[in-house]
Amino acid sequence: MTQRAALRDQVHPTRFRDLAVTVDFHCNSACTFCIVQEGMNNYRGVPLERFAAIVQDNLHSHKYDRVVFTGGEVTLEKSLFDFVRLARDSGAFQHVRLQTNGRKLADADFAARLVEAGVDEFFVSLHGDTAALHDAITQRPGSYDELIRGLENLATQPVRRITNTVLHRTNMEALARIVDVAHAHGVVEMELWNYLPMEDHDDEQNLIAPLAGAMPSLRAALDRCAALGMRAITKYVPRCLLGAHGGTLDNSQPDTIIVESFWNEFPRFACLYEAECEHSEECLGLSHDYVRKFGWEEETLVPEPRQRPWVPRQQGVEGRPDATVEEAAGGVSGHPAWEALLAGLPSEVGRVVQVQLNRNQARFTLSFANDASLELVLAARDDAAPAFQQTVSFNIFYSQAKGRYESAQLENLLSEACQRIAGRDDGSLSLDSRKGLVQLARVRNERPRVV
Repeated sequence: MTQRAALRDQVHPTRFRDLAVTVDFHCNSACTFCIVQEGMNNYRGVPLERFAAIVQDNLHSHKYDRVVFTGGEVTLEKSLFDFVRLARDSGAFQHVRLQTNGRKLADADFAARLVEAGVDEFFVSLHGDTAALHDAITQRPGSYDELIRGLENLATQPVRRITNTVLHRTNMEALARIVDVAHAHGVVEMELWNYLPMEDHDDEQNLIAPLAGAMPSLRAALDRCAALGMRAITKYVPRCLLGAHGGTLDNSQPDTIIVESFWNEFPRFACLYEAECEHSEECLGLSHDYVRKFGWEEETLVPEPRQRPWVPRQQGVEGRPDATVEEAAGGVSGHPAWEALLAGLPSEVGRVVQVQLNRNQARFTLSFANDASLELVLAARDDAAPAFQQTVSFNIFYSQAKGRYESAQLENLLSEACQRIAGRDDGSLSLDSRKGLVQLARVRNERPRVV
């Protein structure tokens, strides 16, 4: 089976209402599973002036609700407080989150100043239930004790606290106990991510956890979260193996501004049962590296029979927003600013079925003429690239025309749609054809230029 099946080029969906900004590429830990190790001490973070431009753009476009400052280890950035204050004082974001290993939060004054500056959410790494295990993974003695003091300090602040645990062979037996540690320190939300190699594609460190060993432990941890009333999110594991906790799967990530090579190396996924499983739109299956080492797990995976026609997944399928419990209960969804570009499209001409966004495209699924449909695609304006039509901000083209229709019906739909987009494109909506690229690698001791 392994030899005959192809590895499909699938990537994770984008949580498009959240923006992650990498502000530092240094770290005071050296986690064995680190996915940005190649860039550590080699790339620079987003300059403050670049972030200021993003803030101004978001004040007009309202594209992002949350900004996530990350790295490297974000608390090592000397200008971090400038970033945080700008995000808060501008009013451009509803939430300001810090993604951190938590070590510097052991300083109660430092943690309090971050909250005062504007951080209202902390996403803190917790990878072991004991100092021995956690410190072995971070390769820094004392890091566990510092993290625990940091969580204790955050417990005195009015902030949202989330812990993140990367599941790999070293800690897979300790997951339920890690839940207990988090709960004992007042954490009510946990994210458990399956390890994804970014450099060690042959798994020479032997960190990829086999499903047979990892899934019972993960399900036990999710049982423990449920018993303690803790919200849980899982990533990069097959949904069919989560049992009653299938609803915890959320493979989306924030729209991230980071060096281009990160996305070139980000793992791809595959599953033998993608076309026949009811959950294939939300489940990525197995990473290519897992398949190479352990095979397709065709006897282990149990697809739920599909009730809907299967359509190959688009790279831009959007995951659910990372909402607070209250926000999620409100049921806010969709992309109203983008949907407004085609508002008022005459029903006899066509209608908008769906809007999908990724870092560099907006895709409108339009239905028209009996069972016919097409995808109208907007990309960032590029005079050198072919386009069906151009507006102030976009190149417009279409694809995947399906069903029965007359050429006049297709032309009428395209004309009506393009006229509306051109008339409403005031420059407030933008797409990045570079997938967020803002910096280049250093050459010797030269300061990298911003692009």
